[in-house]
Amino acid sequence: MTVVYEMIQQLLEMLYGICGDYGIAIVLITIIIRGCLLPLNHKQRQAMKKQQKLSLQVEEIKHKYKNNTEKMNKEIEKLYQTEGAGSMGCLLTLIQFPIMLVLYNGIRLAITADVSTVLFPWIPSLLVRDSTYILPLITVLIQMIPQILPYISFFKRLNLPKTNASMIMIFLLTNGWFTSMIPAGIELYYMVSGLFTAIEQLIGYILEVKNIKMAEGV
Repeated sequence: MTVVYEMIQQLLEMLYGICGDYGIAIVLITIIIRGCLLPLNHKQRQAMKKQQKLSLQVEEIKHKYKNNTEKMNKEIEKLYQTEGAGSMGCLLTLIQFPIMLVLYNGIRLAITADVSTVLFPWIPSLLVRDSTYILPLITVLIQMIPQILPYISFFKRLNLPKTNASMIMIFLLTNGWFTSMIPAGIELYYMVSGLFTAIEQLIGYILEVKNIKMAEGV
């Protein structure tokens, strides 16, 4: 793991040498790493879609055979054998987690001096948190985008799972508190990573809607 940390630090230093700003270097290294993970993210989305479809089929079977438990269990078992219940979505998430952790720690260890960035001129150092709470607010709003997409009428055809209001509020409070406590350099990583995720999902959903419309001949 130490070797990976050193590689990320060296890449960050190289990017800093090119742009002359640690803030911009963090943006670039986050985009590079997330770009490399795009194929993995695509497979994860496919696995999650398959799992959601499977869950709906299971619910239909439960409703259909609610008065016949034995028949219900047999039909569910048959469905799992046919479609496969796999845990690929969870597995891919677990694979990505240590990669993101390494990136997080690599950035944290690389910035060892009080350096500022032109991206946030009001913050004196990337090692301190934003006392104005502007960055935490922006970060939370960006991370909220994927939660809002299912409520947009354009994506109704996809039957996306919706997060209820109470869960959204908990999400806002939890992420708002967390991002307000971390250094600006690390928060910049979270902000860019969250924006990358939001754009990736938005493009993916738009393409799915277009594919549905083409299949329907609309």
